[in-house]
Amino acid sequence: MVSNKKQKSKPVTLSEAIDGFLMACHARMLSSHTIDDYQRTLKKFVTHTGDMPFEDIRTTQITAFLAAQKVAAKTLLNYHIGLSSLWTWAIKEGHVERHIVRMVDKPKPLKVVVQPFSAVEVRALLNAVKYEPDRNRAMILLLLDTGARASELCNLKHTDIDLTRRQMKVLGKGNKERLLPFSARTGSALFVHLSRSKGKPFELTRTSLAQYLRRLGERAGVPDAHPHKFRHTFAVNYLRNGGDPYSLQQILGHTTMDMVKHYVNLAQVDLESAHKRASPVEKWGL
Repeated sequence: MVSNKKQKSKPVTLSEAIDGFLMACHARMLSSHTIDDYQRTLKKFVTHTGDMPFEDIRTTQITAFLAAQKVAAKTLLNYHIGLSSLWTWAIKEGHVERHIVRMVDKPKPLKVVVQPFSAVEVRALLNAVKYEPDRNRAMILLLLDTGARASELCNLKHTDIDLTRRQMKVLGKGNKERLLPFSARTGSALFVHLSRSKGKPFELTRTSLAQYLRRLGERAGVPDAHPHKFRHTFAVNYLRNGGDPYSLQQILGHTTMDMVKHYVNLAQVDLESAHKRASPVEKWGL
């Protein structure tokens, strides 16, 4: 007699679930940066918990893992996001019924106000460039002039840069392409560099770019010189010089206005400070 009962499939282990999730990430063509971040997080998690049946994991293991990490709050939030993405996938695949990560409060990163570079600091960085001056000058101007992310700049190809229209095509988060305009001065620096380069325009990884800018900052006497600070500097000065928040959102590639509002507030504080220094009423003691 043949039974019509459907046999329950064998429960997957945590490592098997991770393998399936990462395979799905590749199939969705997520960026290599996103997949690498997920992989690092999940490797840490399986090392912490052991390779147990996936359906047996509870909120206590999630909480204990997060509590054991000696990292910055922003990194801890990224760990929570990575685990949440794994469980979202696992529910769709039928491996679990509950999204336990959503039951664990997200870490709240400290909101640090990142001060933009001043014009004096940027000039000091440019003057400190010694190694490959054409490339590195073009790179600094491009970061400052477009607000591009480090990964977007490092992944540029020659065909992504249109010197005639003065714009470049970048692939941002979520595999979304966008066009970033740049100025004639930046275009001139790019022309000099690109006429002599053969491979990728900059031949750098995010890590090597950050290391170079840190060393350059040390040589120039400019603190906290890192790629994302150029993005902050572009955003604040774009607003300070008359740009509107909505076009800034498009240039930066943000899906919401939340981060742009942060730049608006920072630009406003800057304007108030500048007004205090330049007010004729105050200066003249009227």
